[in-house]
Amino acid sequence: MRAIWIIAGLAMTAACSEKPAEPTQREQIGHVWKYETAENSTAKVAYIGSANSVQTMTAPDTFSVLLVQPLKEGGADVTVKLVGAPFTCDLSDCRVTATTDDGKAHEWKGRMATNDDGIAILPSQDAYDVIRKAKSVKVDLVVDGKEKTAPFQFDVAGLDLKKS
Repeated sequence: MRAIWIIAGLAMTAACSEKPAEPTQREQIGHVWKYETAENSTAKVAYIGSANSVQTMTAPDTFSVLLVQPLKEGGADVTVKLVGAPFTCDLSDCRVTATTDDGKAHEWKGRMATNDDGIAILPSQDAYDVIRKAKSVKVDLVVDGKEKTAPFQFDVAGLDLKKS
C-alpha cells in the first residue's frame, strides 16, 4: 500500500512540474489590434485575428488575420491572410467580400500575398477606410477550394495606426 502512495505522490509531483502549454498562434495574435515594427526595418504594421475560426480539411481551427500597413503617402495597405488552410484565389481575379456592422457589403480586389496565404488588397479599393470606420467586419474567403464558408468576424474598432 505504501508503494502505491509513493507512486501517486511522484505522479502528482511530475504533473505539477510540467511546463504550461505554449499559447497557440491564434492566442498569440489575439482578437484586438496589435502594433509592431519589423526587425531591422522601419516598416510598421497593425494586425488583428478573427474572433472565430472555421473547420477545414487541414485544421480544425483555421482563422484569418487582417494586416494594415500605413503608407508614406497616407492611407494603408490591407492584407487578409488565412492561418491553417490553403488560401484559394484566381490569380487573375482575387476578390474578398466584406460586410461591415452597418450591413453594407464591400468587394475588394487584390493580388495573392507574397507567401500565397492571403490576398493583398489594392489601396485604391479603400479597404483601409472601411476597416478604420467600422466597429466590426465579416470577411468571406474561399477556403479549401470551397465557394462558401462561414465568414471570419473581426472586431476592428479602435484601429490607430499612430500606435504602430
